[in-house]
Amino acid sequence: MNALTINETHQEEVSPLHLVKSELKVFKVHYLGSLNLITVVGWSITDDAWIKYCEMLANIESHFVNRDELAIHFKYELFNTSSAAYMFKIIQRLNKAHAAGKTVKIYWSYTSSNEDEMVDMGLDLSEMCDFEFKISKQ
Repeated sequence: MNALTINETHQEEVSPLHLVKSELKVFKVHYLGSLNLITVVGWSITDDAWIKYCEMLANIESHFVNRDELAIHFKYELFNTSSAAYMFKIIQRLNKAHAAGKTVKIYWSYTSSNEDEMVDMGLDLSEMCDFEFKISKQ
């Protein structure tokens, strides 16, 4: 049996997505300026989450200097009150950009495993937004 056969047979056990969801509990923020996009995924309870939120706010600020639109996709596995505090700051900044004529959209995704918490948080956050905020199941 070669390595390829082993990987095909045991794909679920070695899948990177399987590790991210169950063991690594990572939190990632990706800024893709050329696509007018920020993606936020994972466990927003890691020790370095505040650093990533500060970088995200800085990216938002610099993005709107030269660009007129931004979409942010959120897909949290876990979210806490510290995360909510950063989200309030982000939404305040995005509301200012929207008031200045910028196009802003938030896409808030949830899964079956975190549906109750994430839908409630999404609804609460959407009420603060002066721009488009879509909530959907992934």
